[in-house]
Amino acid sequence: MVEILINQYGPFMDLADLADLLKIKRESLYQQIYRDGLNIPHVKHGKKYLFPTPEVAAYFTSQLDLQREGSRT
Repeated sequence: MVEILINQYGPFMDLADLADLLKIKRESLYQQIYRDGLNIPHVKHGKKYLFPTPEVAAYFTSQLDLQREGSRT
């Protein structure tokens, strides 16, 4: 998954990229950041939030693993 995301987005994703990938509005993503509800590491560069693409891939992988474990019980 890491290679696919890096090929599409490069080493960092911006807020719009991540919102598109998550299929949510940018405003919803902003709210999660402000409430510390976003479990994806990010940095603020000026006014722009950047998300390391490998960390985004790791987040998706961990969420998929949790769903798989939950469906087994």
